[in-house]
Amino acid sequence: MEGILREASGDGSRRGILTAEESLHFAFCGVEEEQYDLNRRAASRAERLADAIGWARSHPEIYALAGDDDPVRTAERCAVLEASARLNLSEATVRSLAATADAARLSLPLLWSRAREGFAAMTQVDAAVALLCRFAAHADALPEFDRLLAEVSLHASPAAFRAKATRLVRRLAPLPEAELHAEAFTRRRVVVQAVEDGMSWVSAYVATVDAVAIQRSLTSTAKHFSKVQRDGRTRDQLRADLFRDRLTGRGTPGAVKTKVFVTVPLDKLAPAERASVRRTTPRAGGVDLNTEPLLDTGGPIDDATAIRLLLEAGTFTRVITDPVTGVVLDMDRRSRKVTRQQREWLSLRHAHCTRDGCRRPAAEADIDHWIPYAAHGPTDEANLHPLCDPDHALRDTTRLRFRRRPDDSVELRFPTGHTTRRLLDSLPPPGGTPPF
Repeated sequence: MEGILREASGDGSRRGILTAEESLHFAFCGVEEEQYDLNRRAASRAERLADAIGWARSHPEIYALAGDDDPVRTAERCAVLEASARLNLSEATVRSLAATADAARLSLPLLWSRAREGFAAMTQVDAAVALLCRFAAHADALPEFDRLLAEVSLHASPAAFRAKATRLVRRLAPLPEAELHAEAFTRRRVVVQAVEDGMSWVSAYVATVDAVAIQRSLTSTAKHFSKVQRDGRTRDQLRADLFRDRLTGRGTPGAVKTKVFVTVPLDKLAPAERASVRRTTPRAGGVDLNTEPLLDTGGPIDDATAIRLLLEAGTFTRVITDPVTGVVLDMDRRSRKVTRQQREWLSLRHAHCTRDGCRRPAAEADIDHWIPYAAHGPTDEANLHPLCDPDHALRDTTRLRFRRRPDDSVELRFPTGHTTRRLLDSLPPPGGTPPF
């Protein structure tokens, strides 16, 4: 950055070279301006989302059909879904952004003004809004909370802002610790986040006393194993293995066993096993099960893990792609109920809900008759596809229109005219056209 010309102070007749320090100062000033602009845009987006969803609530006929028992709720659900499809955001993120804007505009006007001006980040507003429930019995203290946080937002990082907001709410709206814990306890949950190389994080939001007990149990057992087994595993690896074994029921006779399906391409099998495999799949489309070993979520796993799972009994079911001769994919047209084999096969083929943009696992979805069974639609593989519960509920009860493509993916058309597009799981070949 050295060598940049600048105007000298005074009458501006002299020009000079910026020092390194001055150049860095101006560079940081530019970064600050960008950050303020990002904050303004983020607040504006959240506000526009809230306005759009609010408009849908006030005009439920846009999405809801006549006779709907709760048209406002239906309209809100559809508006959130459309915003999610348009912005490539999760429905939870859309709801969170809109709810934050609504709550901040109503209850934290000074802090929201800072956000609209670009001086407060949406993460700060989120942290403040999450604490509003504490003022149910202390409404008179809310303006002071807003005023102080509006000042803190000008110079605090998100973490420092959250800590300051928590201290403020404890002072301005005190509640018994037992009551606070009871409310927080209702939000306990488990989160699974897939990462790279066939690995995932599993985290749980539980009571601290339970978390400490879990940690100490894993640690003490890992210490014992490290002394007895001496198999080279580190203490962290032992804790992780114990955690996995306990949650999957390994070594626990009374535990409920769950299935995780793994597909193995035909060329990974020995000639004798290949001979027992049907060579043609009943229908094109869906996930290509012969590219690499896959979990039923659509995520790849390495060859060694796939082979180990094929050889193990335990909680995993061995499934060979193409599929194994004898798996029943069709059944009597007179029966509406889907067979277990059909459900498993459809879960493997599609991995996720077939609606554009939806990543809910197919194994947890409904199996939908594309042509309704009541309209003589057959219960066979060609007329079945996984559709998650929320989407299944909207298909025949709203003005949204679902269209099934030849590859079995499902396009969604909204009353506003917006139409979803299919996102290919695979990348285009070098020099090829993008998948959209």
